[in-house]
Amino acid sequence: MFFFIAGSTKKLVGQETRKINKNGFMVNADIKVFKNYITLFFIPLIPIGKNYSIYIPHADEYYESGGFSKMPEAYLEICKEVGRKF
Repeated sequence: MFFFIAGSTKKLVGQETRKINKNGFMVNADIKVFKNYITLFFIPLIPIGKNYSIYIPHADEYYESGGFSKMPEAYLEICKEVGRKF
């Protein structure tokens, strides 16, 4: 009899603060990059994609990519640019 514990996990791989244009002002935005993995016995084996989150403290806005949430295209491009480093 075989018993496997499999699932998926999301790991933070990078974080950066970047200046973005918000309503004509340059404000700081905290950008986080996550990688999704298929895991077997709690060991991440196969990367299956990246997700991004952005928080703008000036406007108290938070967006995530993937899942049920929708990130504006302008912010998604900025996040993908940061994600290329990781």
